[in-house]
Amino acid sequence: MSAATNPRPGYALALAGLLMPPLATVAPLSLAVLLPLAAIGALALGGYRELWRLDGVRALVVMLSMLGLLGMASALWSIVPLHSFLEGLRFLVICAAGLVLIATARGLADTERERVTRWFLWGFVIAVAVLAAAAILSEFWNPSRAEGGLARWLRHFTVFDRGATTLALALWPTLLATAVRGKRWAAAALVLLTLAVVLSLKSRTGMLCLVAALGLWPIARMLPRTCAALIAAGLVALVAVLPSVPLTMDAVVRIHQAVPRFDNSAIHRFAIWHFAIDRIAERPVLGWGLDASRALPHASDLVDDPRIPEIAKAGGTWMPLHPHNAALQWRLELGLPGAALATLAVLWIVWRVSAQAAGPPATRAAALAVVAASLVVAMLSYGFWQAWWQSSLWIIAALALAVAPARSPPAAGP
Repeated sequence: MSAATNPRPGYALALAGLLMPPLATVAPLSLAVLLPLAAIGALALGGYRELWRLDGVRALVVMLSMLGLLGMASALWSIVPLHSFLEGLRFLVICAAGLVLIATARGLADTERERVTRWFLWGFVIAVAVLAAAAILSEFWNPSRAEGGLARWLRHFTVFDRGATTLALALWPTLLATAVRGKRWAAAALVLLTLAVVLSLKSRTGMLCLVAALGLWPIARMLPRTCAALIAAGLVALVAVLPSVPLTMDAVVRIHQAVPRFDNSAIHRFAIWHFAIDRIAERPVLGWGLDASRALPHASDLVDDPRIPEIAKAGGTWMPLHPHNAALQWRLELGLPGAALATLAVLWIVWRVSAQAAGPPATRAAALAVVAASLVVAMLSYGFWQAWWQSSLWIIAALALAVAPARSPPAAGP
């Protein structure tokens, strides 16, 4: 049965598009629940009839499956075996749920695309309004000196930037949904408003991924293959070179002295990367086990270098949960095989979304912008295996497919 006569799975994706942006601002961890619920809803409403559409991304399915199975197998040598096994299993479940939404998005009829677009735009506007309100209140009222529920809520926004980062990534399918439908003024307004909100919230990660995506957008629009090659080269260089960089604490101190404007958080990142590189050298082939970074020897010790005492005073440890860098985390936890598989999966995505068959120039540019922005975040901020982070990427990818103009009517069968 075609999507035209069985459009109901689109409701699950539309609801996910409506809920994802607001949830990302007020309860980002709940995205790890939203993804499987949306996938189950899509399947229950007939989305299982669209799963054949995943045949076009078979290579990606194989690579992600191998990565998850490698993570589960790492329990054999992991320092936290049960945790590694369960994290690998969870990764496979998240990927399966994400692929269900991808198949659903690929099979939407035009009426369903319009519904998903409308609901997603409303969700994005609500999220922008919530973050703008938080930014305004934080600007005119210092919550660090106040008590009560509102103060704690505002401190959440001033300390954690998950909502701002997710908003910066979701901006690109939103722009695609507005611009390709002739509403260029709305697209420009969304860019300016999102920039203002992210700047007001002082989300460094959000600002960096926005700047990177905006910088690559003209290249992606005119020369998508060139842009894809630039992204791919940067990723390969990071994965191949960064784990071997001699980043000693002397080098970290010199960076601190050379760039005094770097705050404690930035310098702490360099110290974390120094620690991760040293641990990679101890187990260079297979790593320490999936998501074992937090359990590494001396990971919870304070960074006690007397030349940068402010990190220890702030309670900074050598490894606070994860390396804050996907390239290092792949090598640290899954060694050479894991880093190779993860890199190949990303390279496949980059090359696939830049191909002419992926759609018109605007669609390819939006997809490349999302990939570039996501990689910036992955190399500077969240742990790669965090369920909410992976779930947000899958939902954004499915929404980007759904809101893009259909290249042709959905096929009736394989």
